[in-house]
Amino acid sequence: MRKAQMEILGLAIVVVLILVAAVFVVRFLVVKAPTEYRKGFVSSETASNMLSTLLKTAAKDCSQLTMTELLQDCAQARSVVCDNGQDSCRFVEAVSKEIFESTFDKWNMEYEFLAYTDANQPLIKLGKKCGAEKRSKLFPIPISTATMYTKLDICG
Repeated sequence: MRKAQMEILGLAIVVVLILVAAVFVVRFLVVKAPTEYRKGFVSSETASNMLSTLLKTAAKDCSQLTMTELLQDCAQARSVVCDNGQDSCRFVEAVSKEIFESTFDKWNMEYEFLAYTDANQPLIKLGKKCGAEKRSKLFPIPISTATMYTKLDICG
């Protein structure tokens, strides 16, 4: 009887040691914070995907024109008037603001969105200017007289 009790006690000690080792493995290997290079990549991809999707979005309240087409009109003639009475610039600004507030603001991410032909005088500016550390995506949009740019910076 005594030999069986010693074997069970030895087995219990081995099980406890395995459990302690598993806790350390989970703590230090599985649940580690994302590395710096990964955070930068995620921010850059987020900026790229968000801007690309925004530009391809069709405006149901504005003759089903895409945001790209509305931005082109904004930079050139401003001849498009949407169902709500806003011109193309104000419509794109309002829709972009709504989209960014429902995503970046909820995610507590700081950003700056610009649409411009001259960087010193943007047609649309949303968010706050980023400090030194930012990830940017720039999309050119051709217009008849020059090139318009849309830029999204994600701060941090």
